[in-house]
Amino acid sequence: MILLKDICEGIQMPEEVTAILLGLEKELDLKDLAPSVEKLYHRPLWEEGLAELRTAFGEDKNGFKMLTCMLLMGLDVYEKYKEKGMEEKVFYDTFACFSRFVKEHLASYGTYGFDREWWTTRQLSMEEFRLGELEFEVEKWNGEDVISVHIPSDAVITRENCVASYAWSKVFFKEFYPDFQYKYYICDSWLLSPSLPEILPADSKIVNFQKDFTITEWEKENPSYLEWVYKNPNLKLEELPENTSLQRNIKKYLKEGGKIGTAFGYIKADAEIK
Repeated sequence: MILLKDICEGIQMPEEVTAILLGLEKELDLKDLAPSVEKLYHRPLWEEGLAELRTAFGEDKNGFKMLTCMLLMGLDVYEKYKEKGMEEKVFYDTFACFSRFVKEHLASYGTYGFDREWWTTRQLSMEEFRLGELEFEVEKWNGEDVISVHIPSDAVITRENCVASYAWSKVFFKEFYPDFQYKYYICDSWLLSPSLPEILPADSKIVNFQKDFTITEWEKENPSYLEWVYKNPNLKLEELPENTSLQRNIKKYLKEGGKIGTAFGYIKADAEIK
């Protein structure tokens, strides 16, 4: 039988945080929270369930009560993976988003914390999976079934890795979600910004990643890239760090009046990605 400490170990949660979570496990009673917890397994009820849990937890320093609750839910999700015959590796790779978010909180704010509960309902609902370097979420777009592609912050998006992830996703969803007849992969990300080919070298992994997509929308003013590139969305232009070539190139581009924003694109599901 898998335990909370096993999940924490499997997703490489920092030991300091694991100790806190194991302590909170003794305080939380999921039976009392069951009606709210159950809502997190169903997309239409995510917001309602989260609101109820936030109220039930009251003061939740660094979000660790919510994190404990969600990882305890992960014990049930783990069993669902087993029942479906899904690989244990896919479970741990997928749930590693929890430890990644905790570490990203440290990088942004100087302390461990969890503030992405609005996102991780996808993993709990078994609607998003990490398959190799990329994450794939079952979703709707213009009324049609699609798979939304997400790029984890620790992903190494070489051409080889991306091709392998797309290939794996086609096999995975055909096996485990045979009734989900998706026609497109979609992506909404700063990584698809049409500005990036102007900033980055032609052989850049980011530029190669976006070449697969037909880009249809560009929100030039969307500032979300600041969090992913600079780890802090609240910094002023002159405060942006220049620790990497990407940071330096984007900062220079912004100073010259350029825009990054986010863009939306799609790939036809039957397209050959190579």
